[in-house]
Amino acid sequence: MKMSPDRVAQAAQLAMLIELSSSPKPGNVDRGHDFEEIKFHHFLISAVSAYPIFRDAALGSESTGTLIRRAVSAWKSWGLVQNTHFGTVALLVPLALAAGRGGDLRVEVARVLEETTVEDAVEFYAAFAIAGARVADVEDLSLKDPNAADRVRSEGKTLQGLMRLSQGHDLVAKEWSTGFERSFVLARLLVRRVADLGLNDGVVMTYIEALADVPDSLVASKFGSKKAEEASRRAGSILGFEVRDTLRLAEELDREFVEEDINPGSTADLIGAALFIALVEGTILRSEE
Repeated sequence: MKMSPDRVAQAAQLAMLIELSSSPKPGNVDRGHDFEEIKFHHFLISAVSAYPIFRDAALGSESTGTLIRRAVSAWKSWGLVQNTHFGTVALLVPLALAAGRGGDLRVEVARVLEETTVEDAVEFYAAFAIAGARVADVEDLSLKDPNAADRVRSEGKTLQGLMRLSQGHDLVAKEWSTGFERSFVLARLLVRRVADLGLNDGVVMTYIEALADVPDSLVASKFGSKKAEEASRRAGSILGFEVRDTLRLAEELDREFVEEDINPGSTADLIGAALFIALVEGTILRSEE
């Protein structure tokens, strides 16, 4: 059944808000604590201000890159200067475009990605500059290079082509390069965990398992791959216990990560995408319609 544009936008916004508020997610802002410069309410601002962009995505009224830039600009219009949801928006916009088309979500999102253009890539560079997001240092077509957008135009790089260049060191780019393969896997895991444990604990357990399984690329961009691998091992070390014990250990790990400035934000981005998929497919918070 095709969803209305408003329903798609609600699912995207709910995905952002549920991911944000689930606690404890080791190393990330949640309803339990802020960071020194980035607060819980900053994430609320970026989630709420993105609603009309997700609705326009479901309507198919604008291209992927333009929508991502608009979403970042929307939260800046409320005075938000910190990067909060850049990676999540980069995942949710193509998913919302796909959901608005109806049909099989996985098939449609693959089409959305393949249809991206050079101008989408240029718009993505503009969105990155507005957001001030952190990414790994690369030599070729770096998002930090102010001249890279001109090269993108001259070389005819589409946004998906740009993402493919970064898939080896960025989890969001990897999703773009694989048709959101891991997001769909995490969505299935999320459904099982939520069914067994409830919404909050199901989301937290899925997040911990995801972090334990694959090192976080945001952590790697800040501290290097060895630190990211260490963070994943530490997440894995609190699994294998009774759920209540894992959640208690997650609170301790959260305190440690915050003290060490370890912020697995890319993993949180993927959880947001997985939540959207599960919401749209009706496998969690089922519609009564």
